[in-house]
Amino acid sequence: MKIVVDLMGGDAAPDCVLDGVATSLENQEADPEELILTGPLEMLSSALKERQLDTVQFIDAPQVISMGDSPRTAVREKKDSSITKGINAVADSQADAFISCGNTGAIVAAASLILGRLEGVKRPGIAVPMPTESGPCAVIDVGANIYCKPEHLYQYALMAAEYSKAALGQENPTIGLLNIGEEKEKGHSLIQETDERLKTLGDCYLGFIEGQDVMRGVADVVVCEGFVGNVILKIAEGVGSFIGKRVTAALSSIESNAEISSCLAEAFQSLDHAAYGGAPLLGVNAPVLIGHGRSDARAVSNMIRASKAAIRYDVNSHITERLKTMTSEA
Repeated sequence: MKIVVDLMGGDAAPDCVLDGVATSLENQEADPEELILTGPLEMLSSALKERQLDTVQFIDAPQVISMGDSPRTAVREKKDSSITKGINAVADSQADAFISCGNTGAIVAAASLILGRLEGVKRPGIAVPMPTESGPCAVIDVGANIYCKPEHLYQYALMAAEYSKAALGQENPTIGLLNIGEEKEKGHSLIQETDERLKTLGDCYLGFIEGQDVMRGVADVVVCEGFVGNVILKIAEGVGSFIGKRVTAALSSIESNAEISSCLAEAFQSLDHAAYGGAPLLGVNAPVLIGHGRSDARAVSNMIRASKAAIRYDVNSHITERLKTMTSEA
């Protein structure tokens, strides 16, 4: 098992990524032989030695794709970047998975172009685990594809259901289609046509759900367009941060609040995106996990753990088999 870690992805890279790798090794969640690091070696050599990571296998990638780079242009023109070289290592069978907290568009473009799509997959989608009242649910898509067709959303439902079984422990995941209302006449043509397709899945498909239903845990898988999903994700993060700051400010006026603070810290930790180890890009020919740009060392360490789980479970073979089964039954 080999996992390529992009050291240059994220707002606080490379330090937070290096710290996350070091944490993973210290906690024995990964062995040095299981990791391949990639980034500009000349720039990172001293930092690697400081953290005793200089013996871990390394792929020198002198170019860096920034958050502001045009995804496809960057992939074409920066062939020596950590994203491009890291994903090429997976394509060349030097590694089994790739993780990065870098430019999402560039990761999706590089994975689609270099790794290719799984057999039968029309468009890859990003599935983000989100906390709910009844445990995490998988929201797909959150930005890989903003121009969707019914067949894309239908396949997202199938792929996320397999991911939900593997990573979120849902034995028989339920599926909801995000809409502006539960009534059957609500929604534009894309939603209406997708609804008809998803009805063929039987009882696991719950029909339309609304925005408030996501965190109520009404469905284990929430299907939506990438534009909508990305907005949901960013609003959820913003609301969580806002509430956290307001509660912290309110507690600061209480003299003895140690027990309350401890309980709240535990509650907020369960809502932290870092706990879920990144979002998988489903539908490409190897596990690719995309971390939040603001990921810290804990998030990176959890991404390594999550990528190992994805390799062990072989989510892609389950997705491919599910798609073949549903195609033959159609």
